[in-house]
Amino acid sequence: MRLISYILLTLLCLTACQSEDELPAHMAELCLTLEQAGRPAVSTRAVSPNLAVTIKNSEGTEVRHYDAGATVDDKIVLDEGTYTIVAYSDNQTNWQEANGGKGAPCYYAETSVTLNADEINYVTMQVPLTNYAVTLTLPDMFDTLFTSYTFTLTSGLRTCEIKQGEKAYFSVADGGFTYAFKATNNDGVEHSASAILMPDVEAGKLYNMKYSYASASNSGGIDIEIKDDMEPENGDIEL
Repeated sequence: MRLISYILLTLLCLTACQSEDELPAHMAELCLTLEQAGRPAVSTRAVSPNLAVTIKNSEGTEVRHYDAGATVDDKIVLDEGTYTIVAYSDNQTNWQEANGGKGAPCYYAETSVTLNADEINYVTMQVPLTNYAVTLTLPDMFDTLFTSYTFTLTSGLRTCEIKQGEKAYFSVADGGFTYAFKATNNDGVEHSASAILMPDVEAGKLYNMKYSYASASNSGGIDIEIKDDMEPENGDIEL
């Protein structure tokens, strides 16, 4: 399936980059396809709303830059040589502060490519999440049986609370997260447990903490569902 997707992406790129114009000597055309994590390929002439692209030459000098959401030419013409292509979300330094301290998805990828003169050069690169997310799922009728609850997450120096369906994003470098659940039932009885450490985490994953009535009422076990974190508002981009 991955091979088929790659072929389709290459065909889309070929269609967009074909040109009958002859290039000046020592110039090359670049067709770049970026696959953002968790989304199918979409042919477009604009950078994704949340991804920027920078192209640097072998000396580290920026030769092209496209802001997130910017319109891009059908073909990128560069001198022959070796380049570094960097695709990233603009929140590299402040994603932890977004959404009231809950954080936001952060994307980053770079690759090196050597462009040959008088050729159309094709590059496909994936742009993955560099952080991970934690969310909460409560059992049916929970709001009927319990009057209030708090679900607290701590990772590194950050602590935040989320409600059911919300996500909090953390850095893998902070060494996992701890979670603590506290709830008050209709009789006014509060149930809580000490914070529990989830030490093994991976970038790009969503950790869904799924409580049952037993765990919500008497601090018993919890089911943890781990899957890829797919953000519906993030689209793939093709330059």
